[in-house]
Amino acid sequence: MSDPIYPQPGQPRQRSIGIKDVAAAAGVSWKTVTNVIHGRPNVGPATRRRVEQAIKDLGYRANLAGRQLRHGRTGLLTVSVPDLATPYYADLARSIVQRAREDDYTVLIDETGHSIARETAAARGYAVRFTDGVMLSPSRLTGAEIGALRSDTPVVLLGEQPESGGLDHVSIDNGASAREATRHMLTLGRRRLAFLGAEIGPSHRRASSLRIGGIQQALATEQDRQELTLIETSEFSRSEGFARTRLAFESGPTPDALLCATDLLAVGALHALASLGLRVPDDVAVLGWDNAPEGEYSWPPLTTIAPDMGDFATQSLNLLIARIAEPETPPRRALVKHRLVVRSSTLGRAATFNPAVPYQIRYEEPSPAMLIRKARARAGMTQAALATAAGTSQAMIARYEADAVSPTVPSLRRILRALGSDLHLDATPTAD
Repeated sequence: MSDPIYPQPGQPRQRSIGIKDVAAAAGVSWKTVTNVIHGRPNVGPATRRRVEQAIKDLGYRANLAGRQLRHGRTGLLTVSVPDLATPYYADLARSIVQRAREDDYTVLIDETGHSIARETAAARGYAVRFTDGVMLSPSRLTGAEIGALRSDTPVVLLGEQPESGGLDHVSIDNGASAREATRHMLTLGRRRLAFLGAEIGPSHRRASSLRIGGIQQALATEQDRQELTLIETSEFSRSEGFARTRLAFESGPTPDALLCATDLLAVGALHALASLGLRVPDDVAVLGWDNAPEGEYSWPPLTTIAPDMGDFATQSLNLLIARIAEPETPPRRALVKHRLVVRSSTLGRAATFNPAVPYQIRYEEPSPAMLIRKARARAGMTQAALATAAGTSQAMIARYEADAVSPTVPSLRRILRALGSDLHLDATPTAD
């Protein structure tokens, strides 16, 4: 007898495999099969394994078209970002996927590659409407251009668009974060500021203009005169950060604070400053945006503006799900929480990590390297002369000043006495 579900070769297929077939094969109800398919936790491990094996044996695939015909929805959402190789976008997409599981949604990820055509396709819900809604982070289209497409697919804009074209919109408060970053630099006594990431040509990266505006607002409240230099970039990459920083610092007055539009630009800038013999943060304090993992492990570790990605994902999904349910409601805007994460690139060794309190700042005595460099500069003594006076080698003095190794307290006392310093050391210097 032929199998009614899997006909013999040459026989027509009588019907497709459904949830009830899986339920019969596994000896469970169709509701249990649905719970397993959606990953709900209220199914025992043994039952889940039995259902999963039946799905595999029968070759069951969810019929999205049938689901859409019955309910008007597929249970699929799409997040569309410009570049998954950029840590910020990868982190955002991952956070949205994880958060969506809690509401039984599956999220598809689309990479537009900064293409106008692909952003347009995403904004229109793609050629075949297989997704209930789209969370789109555009780098080329403006909010007004996306709004003018008048797609039937609900769309929520992600990122720094100053105008959202009548669409729901989620972003961090770029102006507020830039003011906070600027005040941090001013508090440290920095007065010659530069912003790395200003636009070359037509402006598509709205974050740059908003952050520059925030910096200018913070500077306008200060009575003392401060400088702001804008360093243009064509993209937000490490290589661009390196090249543009070298060019700017070689060709003009040297800023003492560098605010970078992204952490990737800042990492490139750190390499450029090191190649020019400039010390961070002694000569130039450096700050970025996005809290990319690479910044935490750069040298020195990078101070950054950190958006709350969990909040970003929650706000984005809440707006999109609400828009799917009530498409005629007025557009809404949500601001994502952020915080200033202070690390060594602005505070030097004064910024230390306390694992019990994330990102807490603890202020310590200046590092031995800084003590020796400053005392030797005041004394006008060469490294060779200091080595002779302190009873050590010039190579060891150089290593101390480069912070490659920390001297013991007795050694540091001998060096400082040789330099005529009256600094009293009560405790062993600590490392980061």
